[in-house]
Amino acid sequence: MLLRTLEVPDAHGHVLNAVVLCAFAAAPDNQKFLVYSLNEKSDDDLVKIYLTSVEGNQLQLSMCDAAPEMLKLATQILKVIFRDACTTEPKQTDDSYTLLDLNDTDIQCSAINTHYSLRVSDAWLLSLMQYNPQAEASDPPVPLQAPVNAVPVTTYGMSGSIDAPLVKLGEKTTSDKIEANIKSLIASVTNHKETLLSKYVQLEDRQRQLEEWDQLLMQRESAVQKREDDLLTIIKLLQEGEKQLNGLMGA
Repeated sequence: MLLRTLEVPDAHGHVLNAVVLCAFAAAPDNQKFLVYSLNEKSDDDLVKIYLTSVEGNQLQLSMCDAAPEMLKLATQILKVIFRDACTTEPKQTDDSYTLLDLNDTDIQCSAINTHYSLRVSDAWLLSLMQYNPQAEASDPPVPLQAPVNAVPVTTYGMSGSIDAPLVKLGEKTTSDKIEANIKSLIASVTNHKETLLSKYVQLEDRQRQLEEWDQLLMQRESAVQKREDDLLTIIKLLQEGEKQLNGLMGA
């Protein structure tokens, strides 16, 4: 699954850099949802991720509010996605979701405080970031109930909280690898922004220089025009004087 970044505003309007973890359409209504991370750690050393509903088409999507029952359904489907991503051989084993590729989609973001938040382990997060099933599995659909070795992870939303049991990951990975991947991506975006800002400043300086040159040229043109007007006035005076002299000499 390819990664991309978003700029998500907080409750005060400050922009935060987020990494899209996945996007999916939930059966049967194909309601679209997006999952992202701000690389935040909770007190229990789990990673906070956010779930929000989105609407629109493949070219443009907007984050929007969803009914509590829709968010609860999305959380259940997200459990299935985690389960598929965290197996030894990751593959899609359930037809309740369709993963979406949003790398070329313009996404309009709403405030983070309107989104559901969940806490997951570093290992689950890494597995989700790397999850990219190539084809639908031939195995029959698996029920949405949590497996025997599931552990509870509490999710929080605008309307309260629910329990979302998620399957354990067999192989553990360190949090340093997760943080390094996300920080590297965010650093790359930040460097790109700084480069664009530097180019913008250079363009502003060039524009200011051009405006100064235009003003200087206008001043010079005005001075030349004034000289031409003065010369024309002098020529007219000389012509009138010449006429008067010719009149006197003719008399």
